[in-house]
Amino acid sequence: MTDQTPALRRAIDAIDRAAGGIDWLSRLAMGAALLGVLAMLLLQVAVRYVVNFPLPWVEEMAVYLSGYIAMIGTAVCLRMGFHLQVDLLRDRLVGRARLVHFLLVNLVVVGFGFFLLKYGIRFVELGLGQTSPSSYFPVAVGRLSMPIGGGLLLIQSLVLSLRALDALIHGPRDGDQSLS
Repeated sequence: MTDQTPALRRAIDAIDRAAGGIDWLSRLAMGAALLGVLAMLLLQVAVRYVVNFPLPWVEEMAVYLSGYIAMIGTAVCLRMGFHLQVDLLRDRLVGRARLVHFLLVNLVVVGFGFFLLKYGIRFVELGLGQTSPSSYFPVAVGRLSMPIGGGLLLIQSLVLSLRALDALIHGPRDGDQSLS
């Protein structure tokens, strides 16, 4: 970047770097949750065959962690472009029309992320004070995956929207294929 780089582009780059750090932490959290699920299920199998008495909380914790993996994974996959796409229209668009399409799609995702965040918080509040029947684990902790995933999805979709807006204003960057 040179001193002639527009201020908006520099600001978007800084925001994108911060979102990249959040993405890295999200991947770390997903990996830890996946290892946690694996360890708990292996423990459950071992205890069931050795002691002949299953641990009642393992399946429930695995389900809670799977919710975190799925909800955090939506934001990670969005940033990487790994979500299922219906690209019939997109493939027929070129230039600015394709950028506008990319921007509009990501603005819809912004709305969905906001929806998950807002109503996820309400869903967590409904579970405050409740515990699960088998493990007496707080239900709100398991439900917290929804607003966390929604917040992460909101962040990553906003960054993708800003990048598309930047490309519309200043033109696409050299070699940037991520906005298609």
